[in-house]
Amino acid sequence: MATTAVPQVINGIISVLGASSALSGVRIFDGPEIDMSYPSDFIAVGHDGSEDGEVSVANVTQVFEQLGNMKQFEDGSVECFLSTWDGGTSLSARRTRAGVILSAVDSAIRADSTLAGSCIYSLLSSHQMTYLQTDQGAAVNISFTITYRART
Repeated sequence: MATTAVPQVINGIISVLGASSALSGVRIFDGPEIDMSYPSDFIAVGHDGSEDGEVSVANVTQVFEQLGNMKQFEDGSVECFLSTWDGGTSLSARRTRAGVILSAVDSAIRADSTLAGSCIYSLLSSHQMTYLQTDQGAAVNISFTITYRART
């Protein structure tokens, strides 16, 4: 019996997003393996968007419920980060694209809320949008959280 469902949930998120046709062309990274020179749209699963080296991946709480066999419910959240950049200067275009990508993430999670069987249910529970304006163009970033419940 696994102590936590986090590894399977992260694998499930990567699998569900990678299988989504609406996210075709959006690169899916597993955690902080991001190559920041990647000049397009990407999602990093298990990444809070920080660039300081250490990133926040997940938070978990577990409780015993009266299940008779001492199983626990695990309530957790996985931090994710998406970015859209094309070298242009239009924040409006990037903001629109970021919204499209976030909607595709939400639709993929809703279509398989068990994240390939790794949990009882999951949902896109929160998000925060930020802008980045540099001499190489504008980017829109969204840090988002996928919340889940599992039995361990």
